[in-house]
Amino acid sequence: MAIDVLDLLIKNACPSISLRTQEEIIKKQIPAKEKKEYIIKITSGERINQILNWQTADGYFGNRFHTAPSKSNIWTHEGCVRYLLEMGLNLDFAPLKKALDILLVPGWGKECEEVKNKAPAIFGYGMIRAGLFAQAGLHKYDFMHEWIDIALQSFRNIAEASDYNDIAVPYKNKYIFAEKKYLPTMYLLRVLAFTDKWRTQENIAMVTRAYRNLYEWLPFPPTYIKAKYQLVAPAGNIAGPFNQNISESIGLWWFFFYELSARMGMLGRNSPFYKHLHALNEYLRKNNGLFIEKYNKRGYDSWSGYSGLALEDNWSKRERRIYDLTFRSYLINAIAEKSI
Repeated sequence: MAIDVLDLLIKNACPSISLRTQEEIIKKQIPAKEKKEYIIKITSGERINQILNWQTADGYFGNRFHTAPSKSNIWTHEGCVRYLLEMGLNLDFAPLKKALDILLVPGWGKECEEVKNKAPAIFGYGMIRAGLFAQAGLHKYDFMHEWIDIALQSFRNIAEASDYNDIAVPYKNKYIFAEKKYLPTMYLLRVLAFTDKWRTQENIAMVTRAYRNLYEWLPFPPTYIKAKYQLVAPAGNIAGPFNQNISESIGLWWFFFYELSARMGMLGRNSPFYKHLHALNEYLRKNNGLFIEKYNKRGYDSWSGYSGLALEDNWSKRERRIYDLTFRSYLINAIAEKSI
């Protein structure tokens, strides 16, 4: 059944899904000439060319790194970079390389100065850049080693806690992080998901303990950073109910969490989260191997740090939505095969 579904994706889905299905799920070595033809098709798409038109001479997409201006139809720089990476492009694609190179130039975070005092550095723009560089395979920079350590400490905070009150404490009918404590964010998951040097026996055992605690404690209550007299919501904490089967209400972030967890090696049969991947697979089996559940496109087809999953251009066509979510389901399974 799966072979027929993958064949369907290769022959009928968009060029990005077709290419990535072969390379990342089937593990097929694509000949150089054929790969070049795929890249030409991918970069000829209407939406990708609209996005490339947003790139300025210095390599920046639009004029904001993390937060788009109100009512703007232009994605943020980080959203555009993530989109190009997810479309199957790499640093051989000049606009993508240029977009990452600009993040090494002083003053690279265009709105950094406005917000630099609102939250600790562990939730700052460096974290966002590190997530992008990890996914792009740019792991050699000193700041990447620093962010790997920060990401590991976020899991160590969970692994060493007896319960959530060791990490966060009540404050005016809300929760704030205890001193020097913080949770992993989706950005920090990306840092670990796409890097390897942290994967020592000791670190893997620690992250495994953290995942067991996560499974018991999720979802977490809304928790804030106390910055001077202001409460700041940290970026994309993994506080949602990911210890549940997938549903539309948590679908986008469920896919994020499960794919990144699989890339970290934390979605094997010994993981408590595996039962929910198994439930997804049972759903696929009952529906001829396809993800046919109708999910609203909101959050999937506009890319930012917290949104964006659709590789197909047009979810108004039912089959395009099915191809996207079916591909993502099989990708998670393919990656999870290497998990412990």
